[in-house]
Amino acid sequence: MMPGILLILFFILVLCLVVWPVQWAARMVNARNTGFWWCLLALIAATILHGLGLLVPIAGTLVAFLLSAAGFAAILGTAYLRGIGIAVLYIIFSGIILVMLSLIFGISLAGLMAGMP
Repeated sequence: MMPGILLILFFILVLCLVVWPVQWAARMVNARNTGFWWCLLALIAATILHGLGLLVPIAGTLVAFLLSAAGFAAILGTAYLRGIGIAVLYIIFSGIILVMLSLIFGISLAGLMAGMP
């Protein structure tokens, strides 16, 4: 196959691996909007709000988490506490996917974490 097609297929695969945990979490908390595109939009909004929350000098991580939960709740059509549930479940599901992929491909988690600042 051509390299361009492989790049597009890889992008689609990565996009699915990032959005699926949001879909699973949204379905678990009975959100109104659980489609792929709604979850992608919610993930983009939550990422932007998370980045803005990290700009807060004191307790920025907590503010960022609460803002991202608000983004999930607003776009996926659920209550704020369920938005917090979506954010927590997204973190858990993403961690499970990371561990599964590292076991499948033989990637050392310590090697992945060593590159982090």
